[in-house]
Amino acid sequence: MATTLPIVYVKQNSTVEDHDFYLRIINFPEFWLVLAVVGFAMSAVTVVSNAVLLFTIYKNPRQSFRTPPNFLIANLSSSEFLLGILVVFLVALRDVFRYLRLPVPYVEELKVFIYIVVSITLFVSSATIIAMSLTCYVAINNPMVYKTRITTRRIKILIALIWIVALLISFLPATNLPEKTYTLIYFHTHVSLPAILLTVTYVNVFRALSRRTHEARRSFKDTAMGRRHNFTRERKMVKTIITVLALFYITYIPQYITLHLLYFCEGCQESVTFHEIDVVLSRFLFLSSAIDPFIYAWRIPKYRRALRDCWKMLKKQIKFPI
Repeated sequence: MATTLPIVYVKQNSTVEDHDFYLRIINFPEFWLVLAVVGFAMSAVTVVSNAVLLFTIYKNPRQSFRTPPNFLIANLSSSEFLLGILVVFLVALRDVFRYLRLPVPYVEELKVFIYIVVSITLFVSSATIIAMSLTCYVAINNPMVYKTRITTRRIKILIALIWIVALLISFLPATNLPEKTYTLIYFHTHVSLPAILLTVTYVNVFRALSRRTHEARRSFKDTAMGRRHNFTRERKMVKTIITVLALFYITYIPQYITLHLLYFCEGCQESVTFHEIDVVLSRFLFLSSAIDPFIYAWRIPKYRRALRDCWKMLKKQIKFPI
């Protein structure tokens, strides 16, 4: 049975005055300790994997990453690097204070800062993933026009627009916009719309891939090697599509549901158990930032080759004292 709080207690303390609201209602030090350990681990993986990826793209000796898809991967990695170093680490540090039963210094300022950075980086990440899926669809469905439609200049403009829109959305609360209106905007721009667009786009990607694979099989109908090549390509693409969609749903949808319940369900606002679940699910938002580099870059051979080239280049440039 869920532990509940009196309605008056929740309403009086829902805005932090001299203490942390969650520190008051969740009185389990071990709960915060586990979250802190997991948070520092996710922060380390996110920062290191994305930093190495950005360095590899920037220092790539073969200069093979100056293409539209790779600019999108770099943009995704940049937003997730910022999330890891500015948010995930600070959230884990805040959990340490909660574990020690100490008031979090500058709790209101920290809350606003974390909220703004999370809003910006998550929007940039989801919008960039959508853009990557659309470029994938164009490349598979109509490869003849891919290079004329998906140009480096257009991708750079798109990236700039994504960041501008993200900044505008994150500062909406500074206006007199009603809280309910902003909450609905946040729900749909960060979760609902990306989920619909990703699902529709990847369904079309799968259909286009199946059609082109069928055409290729007819062209290579007398060649066993051709059939194996297309089957392997199709299987890898399907695995990637399923992984991307599953990761998006697993990391975004749970928090999307709890935010709705927190906003529209008065009984949930009174439940300590619900707040514990909400806190745990909020950490799921950071999980994709730690995993994305391995989905979009490190599983691709050319990125691994570029990393090895960069490492060899660094070893030649760095002279260790004897």
